[in-house]
Amino acid sequence: MITPNEFYVKLGDSIRRRREELRLTQAELGESLGLSRTSVTNIERGRQRLLIDQFQRVCKTLDVSADVLLTGVNEDSRPVVRPPSELKRMPTVTAYLERTLIKAGER
Repeated sequence: MITPNEFYVKLGDSIRRRREELRLTQAELGESLGLSRTSVTNIERGRQRLLIDQFQRVCKTLDVSADVLLTGVNEDSRPVVRPPSELKRMPTVTAYLERTLIKAGER
């Protein structure tokens, strides 16, 4: 289970990554939220907690859904978890390269 401190560090990291994707400075984000740049820094580092209304403004300002910030991972970019039985059937990198090189040498 995640501790409250770990949660706010993860949330802050998600906010920072999204802010950087939008090429916003901490000062610009702070201005649009009515917060100081120092407050944005502290939020991004997990040292300052957000009230729910502040969190809603962050989501709106960063044009991102709350669930994306809360999970820290966009649904489209989640890794595929394969069952062990499927992994056993997949070739290793070495086996794949050996087959590829042998086929290339046969040409």
